[in-house]
Amino acid sequence: MRRLRNDEEGSVLVIAIVLMAVMLTVGLASFASVDSGQQRALEQRQRETSLNLAEAVLYSQGFALAQAWPGNAVAGATMPTTCTSVSAAALCPDPNTLAAGNSSSPASANFTNADATSGVAWVTRIRDNGAPLADAFLQTQVDGAQSGTNTKTGLAYSCPGPCKWDANGDLKLWVQARAVVRDRPRNVVALLKREEYAEAFGTSGVTAGSFETTNNGNKAIIDATGSQVVVRCTTTASACTNYNAAKNQVLPATIVRDPATRDAMTETQIERFKASAQSANPSTYYTSCPASLTGSVVYIDVAATTNCTDANNATYNSALDPGIVIMPRGTLTMKGSLHGLVYMANLQDSTGAVLTMEANSQIFGGLAIDGPGRLVAGQASGDRATVKFVQNAFDSLATFGTTGLVQNTWRELPPS
Repeated sequence: MRRLRNDEEGSVLVIAIVLMAVMLTVGLASFASVDSGQQRALEQRQRETSLNLAEAVLYSQGFALAQAWPGNAVAGATMPTTCTSVSAAALCPDPNTLAAGNSSSPASANFTNADATSGVAWVTRIRDNGAPLADAFLQTQVDGAQSGTNTKTGLAYSCPGPCKWDANGDLKLWVQARAVVRDRPRNVVALLKREEYAEAFGTSGVTAGSFETTNNGNKAIIDATGSQVVVRCTTTASACTNYNAAKNQVLPATIVRDPATRDAMTETQIERFKASAQSANPSTYYTSCPASLTGSVVYIDVAATTNCTDANNATYNSALDPGIVIMPRGTLTMKGSLHGLVYMANLQDSTGAVLTMEANSQIFGGLAIDGPGRLVAGQASGDRATVKFVQNAFDSLATFGTTGLVQNTWRELPPS
């Protein structure tokens, strides 16, 4: 035993060192495996963040399109070829609402996790879905010219590349969004469609502060049969309703006198119609008196002191395709015939004649004048009424709301 205690051959130490080496090797291998797994998890998380951001950018671009749909070449000219995370153009997604890494107010961004605080970039492209992009979004063709037939007018069109507006008139546009988070790119595309929004508009054939007829003819000048005639004045004096009841100039014979009658449209509605007129192809938004009242929405944005006179003695729109003429301010004198509605918002709060219909002018649909504004109606020739209530004009009234994704068009593209 004494000899064994004094033995210095070191076999136990060798065994211990070997065992320690084995355990160290196993430990390092385990650490490497864990580190590799963590790295893969990090990469996966960054790729998911990149995909989520790309989708958010795509829908944010869709929201921007809903506010200012490029429905004509003029609007297309103002649409950027690309929107990027470093540009804050009016028609592009707002960087401040997306990733904190490219937001001037990071706390207000929707993506504020560790991956989105730096190393973030994105870009979008808006292109029409005409040939050669009619069937699919081809990255090799995104900046090429397009041509085909406009779905609304039936006429051939040609759009120089890149075609950044709804040239084919089908209310659909391709939106591509590419996002990069920590050098992890994801690239998605979808076809977005502008959604129609049915607008409420009181179905009274005539609504005004007061009205008068300027002819003593023995026939209906205002024929609101199937509807009603509403005025905000409350007396039967000529200053309120000046017409010949004995000659059935106004139908139905009973006039609704209600000073609490609301405006025909809200401010929000008026803004939607304004946007629709601005994005029409061609645009039907006017800042001076127009030469024509043809269009789904004709928006006349003039000063309160302006009187616009329709002097063409023409027929605007059709019974199957009526429209609406909107004047927030100013007055209108009509000489032609309109299938649709006329809305005078009368923001100048005039008590005088806001809408004057001269002899042989006609409205097939209805009209509304807000506030105390007055309607002056002349007499159409023959047995025709100057104002004839037509329900279809009210049923066809619509603007556009948000943009929605066309089913089965979303897909992921190669990242580069």
